[in-house]
Amino acid sequence: MRDPALWQARGIYVDSDDDGLAPETSHPAFVALAPWSFYDGADEFAPFGNDHGHDTLGALAEWYLAGGSDDDVPALLADSLDGFGVPDGLWSADSAVAREWAAGPEEDEHLVTAAAQTAVAVAVGQLKIRGHVTSAVRYLGWQAVTIHRVLTEQAAVRYPAWRHADRASAGIDDVVKVLTRAPSAPAAPVRANHV
Repeated sequence: MRDPALWQARGIYVDSDDDGLAPETSHPAFVALAPWSFYDGADEFAPFGNDHGHDTLGALAEWYLAGGSDDDVPALLADSLDGFGVPDGLWSADSAVAREWAAGPEEDEHLVTAAAQTAVAVAVGQLKIRGHVTSAVRYLGWQAVTIHRVLTEQAAVRYPAWRHADRASAGIDDVVKVLTRAPSAPAAPVRANHV
């Protein structure tokens, strides 16, 4: 069993195996920003309440514990989404690419949703574990928000009686608020050249 207090001393905040999502095992910067729904492991519209988000947070935590670095988180996301049919360059492209992919055929909706949930969990998860978000990871989060918004708009058209539309929109809005206010990763220290 891993000891969250031991890792917190090293700047890595991970949940305990017994307690799961909790403010006590989250970085204080995350605790200051996250609504209570972000700790709800059963809220499908929260970053870690859906299966993909939950699994992604666990994988991200294990990756950091194994020595993964902030700058390599986008590569972790790409590896996680291998086989999801994600268009090349989606995570570094203009938001129009994300909108176009999300508006694709209805039969691809599950894969698109899973990819967006995974990317949100990576972005919010970095804040939860490390207390900041790198610029590259924040961009992944924004692309995922774009995808979620398109999917929610499509769901309202395809399923006008969908009773979760307001909760889905509120969940996206919560992610936007948190990513907007999340601290940026500290700049790497400048090292002087010694002659």
